[in-house]
Formats: sequence, structure tokens, C-alpha cells
Amino acid sequence: MRSKKKGVLAEVVPLRPTPSKKSTRRAVKPAPPADADTVARALLEMARNLTDNAGPTEALRAHLQTLHALLKPKVCYVARYFPSREQLHIEHVRGRYDSRVIAAVPGEGVVGRAFSEKKLLRDSETLAVPLESPHGVTGVLVVLGARRTVSDPVLQSLAAQLSAAYEVARLRDDSARRNKDLQTAIAGLKSLEQNREELLGNVSHDLKNPLTTIKSYLAMMGREKLGSLTDSQRRAVQICDRNSDRMLRMVNDLLLMSRLQSGKMQLNQRPFGLKAVAEEVVRALGVVAEHCKVRVTIPPCPEVFVRGDRERIAEAVHNLVENGLHHSEPDDTVEVSISTEDGLATLTVKDSGPGMSAEALEHVFDAFYRAQPGVPRPPGAGLGIPLVGKIVALHGGRVEATSVLGEGSTFQMVLPMFAGAVSSPDLNQAAPKAGGILLVEDDADCREVLQQVLEQEGYRVMATSGASEARSILSHIRPAMVLLDLRLSEEDGQSVLRFIRGTESLADIVVYIISGASEVASLTSGQGLERIDGFFEKPLQLPKLLDTVAAVVRPSRRAPAVP
Repeated sequence: MRSKKKGVLAEVVPLRPTPSKKSTRRAVKPAPPADADTVARALLEMARNLTDNAGPTEALRAHLQTLHALLKPKVCYVARYFPSREQLHIEHVRGRYDSRVIAAVPGEGVVGRAFSEKKLLRDSETLAVPLESPHGVTGVLVVLGARRTVSDPVLQSLAAQLSAAYEVARLRDDSARRNKDLQTAIAGLKSLEQNREELLGNVSHDLKNPLTTIKSYLAMMGREKLGSLTDSQRRAVQICDRNSDRMLRMVNDLLLMSRLQSGKMQLNQRPFGLKAVAEEVVRALGVVAEHCKVRVTIPPCPEVFVRGDRERIAEAVHNLVENGLHHSEPDDTVEVSISTEDGLATLTVKDSGPGMSAEALEHVFDAFYRAQPGVPRPPGAGLGIPLVGKIVALHGGRVEATSVLGEGSTFQMVLPMFAGAVSSPDLNQAAPKAGGILLVEDDADCREVLQQVLEQEGYRVMATSGASEARSILSHIRPAMVLLDLRLSEEDGQSVLRFIRGTESLADIVVYIISGASEVASLTSGQGLERIDGFFEKPLQLPKLLDTVAAVVRPSRRAPAVP
């Protein structure tokens, strides 16, 4: 309306009506209803938008545009509830500016009451429909001044479509973001895994170099190669040797468990005799058995052949027998038996120790499980038996444990038999050849003690610390055997191996790798320039080293007498 004041026309803006005063606005002409086809097309369009790859904001924009085209309002918008502010804030608007498009408080006004009461409300030109989701009512769809009408069920369907589209778009965005975060995390884990593998290899090599030196000198002292010993000195050497073996076992177990858990363990598959492995393990544990005053027996039985990684299976058998020794009392017996049944090879280790309870037996393959709280674990316990389970499972076998309190425990390692091995392998080997030994080792102490050990056995040894020096020697001298460390300071030891295999006059030289690297067992599968004849894993077992060298090289002179 307009009024005259001092000859000037002024436009009077009516105040918003309040609940206590009657509105002076004229009645608004009812809007015509939308026809069924228009409504159906709007619902179909909104349903199709559900499969779009749009984000939440784009989904709201598209659905509000459809609603705007259907209802022809002055404005329509979505008010989203923010719990931290306890308000319904405007999230997206479609239409021209209107002063009524403002934030609302739950329970106040049409918009606030529609949210709180969770039902469709109308007031003059305002239409408010709650937006429901799986998490409850999250907001309100508000339509102002609609020039077309639809029924309440249709309005609720339209609001449900809008809410569903928003939720789907939000979930899609969350999924994409989490997938991106997951890919970033996977990339980080791969990098960490690679760094961990490199660290394990370096730690393995660096720890085993000093252990090789220590054990080699202890072995020489024990054999009185460095002079005679008194009884007390001999006992001290035996204790040091036994504890260096314990340290080596812990290092090997930790490294092996890490590789097994990461799935990076590489098996050097080949057929071998299970009985021969058991006999080697029993001989290697002779000092431990003597210290524990426990007798280890292997009943007579024929050889049984299996296929797998001989070194890993030997570690498993070692852990089983060592476990039996540590759980036995003095004068007890640990029996290691080998048998076959239905195409399966079984190695059984039975002790007559205190046995285990049902609860302890249930957790026997859990790392570092302590059967009796407060009671110290015996030496060597912790990773030994869990490692056995993982190694055997990697070979397609199984380990079973039974125990009776007061009567002892029995562990059975079951592996598939190797059908191709029907007889013992041919033991005829070429006679040892005359010639020297080339030792390539960058650790000065380790190189010194190995050279000293070999020279005391009458072998001629040429020792060097680097790959270039080794190639220079090989260019002028052909040794009978090469003992090669893989991880040299300046250049990879494999370059020396490739030089040997790639030189026609040197290609048939016997090459054994000496290394503390945890992946050394996988090298025997190499072919061509990568072919090796065997390996010695640090710290070296001198009897095994000397036996192997003696089978390849003939000493150039008689071993010197013990001083």
C-alpha cells in the first residue's frame, strides 16, 4: 500500500506478522496442483541422480533444481542440522533471494518444529519437510511460495529422494577419501616393509660377522689349535661356545619369524632325507644334551625322503629336539623317531619331562607364551615351537602336540613324502682337486680367523676384502674353490660370482657363498651366471665347513702339529 506524506509517495513495507497480532495480508490464491506426469518425471529424474558420481553439494544442487522446476517456488533450500552449534544452517539454496532464508533453531518456527517433531509442516507460504537418513533426521527441506502443489506423500517421497541422494554422495565421497588414504597407507607400509627387509638383511649380516669370529676362535681353542687348555679354561670355552650358540639361535629365530610373518620367506626346494637331517641335528645338539645330562636317541629306521628347504626343516627339527632337552630332567631320554604312513613322513620328538596342562597345550604354538605366570621360560623357549608350526605349514605339512602332566610331551611333524626318491642318492663324488682357496671377505676379523683355520688344515689360502681384488686374482690364478661373501663394502659379491661363471676358464670352479644375510638360502636356485654350489650361513659351523672343503680341495701340505 502507499500513503501520501507532504506530497511524497512512500512505499510502506508491512511488518512480519506475529503470533499475537492478526495478519493484515490478503489471502494468497491457492496454487494449482502439479499433474501426475510432471510429478512422475521429477521422481524418475531424482531416482536417476542417485547413480551419478557427483559429490554431496552437486547432488543437492541437482535435486533442488528438479524440485524447483516441479513446484515453481520463489525459493527452496536445505537446512542441515549441526549438533555442535545446535542450529539448522543453510546448506544450499535454489531461487531468488528471500529474507526468510535464515538459520533456524530446533523447536522454533516452522522449520525448527518440522525438524524436532519429525513431520511435514505448513505455515502460510512456508512448507517444511524433514530429511530422514539412517542416522535420524539430519535437516529440513524448505519450500517458500510454491506456485504448484503436490500431496504430502509425494512431498515426503521427494524429500526422501533428496536425502538418499545426499547420503549416497556422502558415502561415495567418504569411500573415495578412505580408499585414497588406504592407498597412501599401503604405499607407506610397502616402503616400511622394504626398509625393514633391508634393515633385517644388514642387521643379520652385521651381527653374524662378529659371531663367526667368536665361534671360530672358540672352536679352535676347544680343539686346542691355539695351545693346550686347563680343565677350567676348557669349561670356560665350552660355556662361551654354548652361549654364543644361544645368541645365534635368538638372532636366527627373530629373523626367521619376521620373514615368515611378512610372507617373504623363499624356499630352496629339493629332495632330502629326513632321517639324515635328524641325525645332523642330534649331533649338533650333543654339547647341549651333555650339559643337560639328557640322552637323545634315534631308533633304527630306513631313510625317508621329503621335498622342501632342507635348512628350514633342519631348523624346525632343531627347535623340537632343543625344546625336548630343555623340558627334560637329568638322566631323562628324548626320542626322535621317523616313520611313514599313507604317503606321509612323520618325525616324532618325545620327551619324558613334566608335561603340559590342557591350557598350556592350547597355546603351545603362540610366541612367548608363558605356561605358568611368574615361572621363567626355559632357555630357548619363546619362538622355537611357533617357528616350527610356521615352517612346516609353509611346506604343506602340520605339527601336532600331545602331552600328559607328569609323563612328558610329544610333538609330531608331518610332511608329504617325496615319491621320486626311492633310494639313497649317489654318494660317488669327484675326488678333491689340488689347488688353493680364494677367500673373499670384507670383515677383517672374520677373514683372519677363517684364513687361519683353513691354513692350519694344510690348505693354501688367498684372502682379499674386495670384488676388484678378487677379479684381479682370478685373472691370473685358478683356485680349486672360492669362498665368497655376498655383502662386500664397496661392491656386491655377486659381481665376482658373475665374473667366474662368465669366464670360460673359470666357469666350473666350485663357489660357496659365506654370508650372514637372511636370504642366503634362496641363492642355490640360481642358474647361469648366478649358479652357486652351496652356501655357509654365518656364523659358520667349522666342522661342516672343513668337511665340505675337504670334499672339494686336497690340502697342499700336512696340517701343522698342535703347539
